[in-house]
Amino acid sequence: MSTAPRLSVIGGGAMGEALLRGVLARGLYEPADILISDPLDTRRAYLNNEFGISVTAHNRACLAAPLIILAVKPNNLAGVLDGFRACWPPDALLVSILAGKTLADIATSLPENAAVVRVMPNTPALIGWGMAALAANSATRPEQKQAAITLFEAVGEVVELPEAYFDSVTGLSGSGPAYVFLMIEALIEAGVYQGLPRRVARQLVLQTVLGAARMVKETDHHPAELKEQVTSPGGTTAAGLQVLEAAAIRSILIQAVQAATLRSRALSSAQTGI
Repeated sequence: MSTAPRLSVIGGGAMGEALLRGVLARGLYEPADILISDPLDTRRAYLNNEFGISVTAHNRACLAAPLIILAVKPNNLAGVLDGFRACWPPDALLVSILAGKTLADIATSLPENAAVVRVMPNTPALIGWGMAALAANSATRPEQKQAAITLFEAVGEVVELPEAYFDSVTGLSGSGPAYVFLMIEALIEAGVYQGLPRRVARQLVLQTVLGAARMVKETDHHPAELKEQVTSPGGTTAAGLQVLEAAAIRSILIQAVQAATLRSRALSSAQTGI
């Protein structure tokens, strides 16, 4: 790369690739602005061919950019950041998407005043429909934090929260897609059981889920109000809801989020030695 990159990504996995697609599609960066590091020759070749970006096998080369995305596996953190403290650029921002690794965990391998932002995205970011929570340390300047927000808005929505909420975010929006996938799968099977062709059942369910979510989002009405609008006294919806309420569907979902939150907290504590 003839000029210094404006954005670098350490780790060329699925989420790193999703961010690349998002920022390039939005025109936030040009391919010539981006450098990505990955240990696999095949992965580097793919990313170079797919996006026309510069690639490297050396993580420290990524420190030439003012905005550095850390997108590696959490258990590789220490090895990836080894030696960064001595050569860290004073005005650089490190944005970590490592699950279970706190701002303090990241900062231990960097200079005292290094700017660090932690982001918890979810898998729909892979198609530009993600939800991410973001927290910044005290060394992060407002314009740096905004740069990180803008970056993740390229693949979905962003909410800024204190880091203390991140285990709850993991339990809700981080694990949440799996809960929704399970419900979608069950509804499709229900349609098939009632005699519908599988492809028709799939189409009916997917558009129903998408439409219901958009109604809540775009009307800003409480879900209970929208539920009442479709529930006629003694009607079909009332009959179906009675079964769900008898099965304690609300309590089950609340318990699922709680279990995932507690598991996230336990994993974070184990990784940090708390």
